[in-house]
Amino acid sequence: MDEDRLTPQMGRLIDEAKAAALRADPAAPRAEGVALLGEDGDIYIGYLETEPAGPAVSAAESALASARRGGCQEILAAAVAVAGESVETLLPGSESYRVLAGIDPDLPLVVKYQGRWVMLPLSRFTPPE
Repeated sequence: MDEDRLTPQMGRLIDEAKAAALRADPAAPRAEGVALLGEDGDIYIGYLETEPAGPAVSAAESALASARRGGCQEILAAAVAVAGESVETLLPGSESYRVLAGIDPDLPLVVKYQGRWVMLPLSRFTPPE
């Protein structure tokens, strides 16, 4: 499904992922934001966070923790964005990919792919290294 056929809800998911990316730690090498669509219709966001006393928390891990705190039991789709990136294709980083695959290897993922926002199953992409 490409951007000409994405629903308004998927457009909102993209917007939330972009907004989350802008909140990511500016010192991080990649300012990634993830938005998760719950079965309740709510959107849960997360962004790359680095803690001085601990390991970095991936954007997807942060979004999933937010969903769980909100009582969400099922994730229907996800969107990934990266602040300041103007490349043709933006896919989740390795840690976010791992977390999203743990939710569902075929989770519908909205990403910028070959210059367009599309929704494809996560399994269509090769896990980043």
